[in-house]
Amino acid sequence: MKIEHINDEYNAQLEAQGRQIVKLLDAKSQHLSMRILKQLEDGRNQAINRHTKHRGLVVNADGTLTHWLSWVDHHRIAMMGLVLLVIIAVSFMLQNLSATETSDAFLLGADLPLEAFVDKGFEPALNQPAKL
Repeated sequence: MKIEHINDEYNAQLEAQGRQIVKLLDAKSQHLSMRILKQLEDGRNQAINRHTKHRGLVVNADGTLTHWLSWVDHHRIAMMGLVLLVIIAVSFMLQNLSATETSDAFLLGADLPLEAFVDKGFEPALNQPAKL
């Protein structure tokens, strides 16, 4: 309980510091010259181009970078997908196994149909003693 209180205070301090930094950056960015703004834009474009060449990254419409297999970098998603795949495979295997067991049990435990007693080819098999 005490640790949670300390964490909450620390998070509040970080958030307050972050807001102060944002206010300072906003205030200073309003007074930048066109030359500095152009240099910042050129630097950003160069950085995006370098990342695109080396990493196969794609620039989104909002200016963020993504990788064509970015979901692979998220290990939790990949592991959950693997676990889900294993669960589905095991459930299919168990369904097939249980279907085979129930069909065999049904055939061995079921009464013979009336047609089996009337069938002349089946009659000798009924009269033979069981072999163990």
